[in-house]
Amino acid sequence: MKLIRFLFSKTFWANVLVALVLGALLLWGISAALEAYTMHQENIQVPALDKMSITQAEQALAEKNLKYEVIDSSEFDPGFPRGSVVNQYPKAGGFVKEGRVIKLTVNPLQARKVAVPNLIEKTRRRAIYDLTSKGFKVGELQYVPYIGKDVVVDIKHNGKSVVSGAKFVKGTVIDLVLGQGLGNELIRSPYLRWLTAEEAENKLKSKSLNLGSTIWDEEITDTSLALVYRQYPEPSLEPAVKSGEAVDIWLTNDYTKIPNDSLLYQNPTATDSLYTDSLANDSTL
Repeated sequence: MKLIRFLFSKTFWANVLVALVLGALLLWGISAALEAYTMHQENIQVPALDKMSITQAEQALAEKNLKYEVIDSSEFDPGFPRGSVVNQYPKAGGFVKEGRVIKLTVNPLQARKVAVPNLIEKTRRRAIYDLTSKGFKVGELQYVPYIGKDVVVDIKHNGKSVVSGAKFVKGTVIDLVLGQGLGNELIRSPYLRWLTAEEAENKLKSKSLNLGSTIWDEEITDTSLALVYRQYPEPSLEPAVKSGEAVDIWLTNDYTKIPNDSLLYQNPTATDSLYTDSLANDSTL
């Protein structure tokens, strides 16, 4: 009975309240102490080191009592100076402890060279794939009399023939000399409107054509968002251009300039005299 009366007494509940308050204060104190300790140990902000030389990066880190380690020399990036920092971990702006090792990825002092693959007698499509997969850029497609249509006859760089295995820096432009096949066959001019410059060039290459002049509107603010609104020769439904011919394109950021006529070239009607049997042989413009 005395225990029950005590549990319902003011003295008991006063003691409980005091215990709860003391416990809360203790937890708050521990939390604040841990937070202060952590911030004390991690109060150094990592500087931005991109495009710095190793000497400059070492000095910037030493000023903050930080160390560094070069973990890799990345693929050569022409957007960064040779021997400069391309990437870092932890990233700039983060907080670390004193003495932390910052890992750096550095641009090579010399761009790595890659061997030109053996392309002779390969098809145009396979040659383009082999070159781009190695990091080369495909330049002009030149056509010469040869029985194999779209078969590689020669490889050139700056107008000079290149032997398979010759080494060049990644990004080097390689021209392909291809066979015309039998006769003087014409092909359709593909529809390029609404494409970016890169997409248009890739489409022309896939059709055995070259990109000619690229004309940008003066008011263009972002070339990556510019689209083709005009081309010459115009897209056609009948064979109208020769293999290797150049197609000029005009690009704009003002999409109201682009004609909405894609259906005319991609979904012909059976009664339109412009559509020929050649369309059935190549459904993709």
